[in-house]
Amino acid sequence: MATTVSLPIIGIIPSMDDGTVISAGGPGVQRVYIRRDYLHAFAQVGAVPLILSPEMSIEHVLELCNGIVISGGDDIDPRLYNEQPIKEIRNIEPVERFEWEKRIIEACDEHKMPILGICYGLQRLNIHYGGSLVQDIDTEFGENVGHDRVEHEVFFEKNFLGIEAGASRMVASRHHQAIGRLGRGVDVCATTKDGIVEAAKVGDWHFGMQWHPESDLTGVHMYRAFVERCIME
Repeated sequence: MATTVSLPIIGIIPSMDDGTVISAGGPGVQRVYIRRDYLHAFAQVGAVPLILSPEMSIEHVLELCNGIVISGGDDIDPRLYNEQPIKEIRNIEPVERFEWEKRIIEACDEHKMPILGICYGLQRLNIHYGGSLVQDIDTEFGENVGHDRVEHEVFFEKNFLGIEAGASRMVASRHHQAIGRLGRGVDVCATTKDGIVEAAKVGDWHFGMQWHPESDLTGVHMYRAFVERCIME
């Protein structure tokens, strides 16, 4: 038998659906789902991607994984950050995902396990630490560079996952919401020309970006930098 090589395991939190988004099977059919791009991106940089589920105990997740990814998703219910929804709100992620992520983030804080938040994931980290969201960029923010299903430039104000302050990157963007009020300890690392927060970190362990690295040329570099952070002593 060949010698087993130990590779870092990255646990990925998927989206949830109760039949609202995926209609096959009818309403009420519960699913978890994720774009395969995430799995390919982490495998490409030498990690083992593991799709997580709420049926796994938090203890088991921490035991198995070297790091956690909060993947993209639908809108977060504004009532969960003490605001009333505006009419431009789109599909809302089930509250079960929100509560599950709360437990995982708290456990990662306690055990200093790295988290990478992608799009929804960055927003989720900001809310966890007491921040809020811009519910619809076009409605609440006014003129902007365009963030929904476009490619645009991001400017880095601070070092972030291998990208140095002062650099810029073209990124794949597909979001209509963004960080509003910053949460406690949320440190902005990159923005667009219109001022939308595009990357941030919390301490030395949690990172988030508003774009989708798995869909552009930043992915292989940033995911590798995150994996390297996950296996640091």
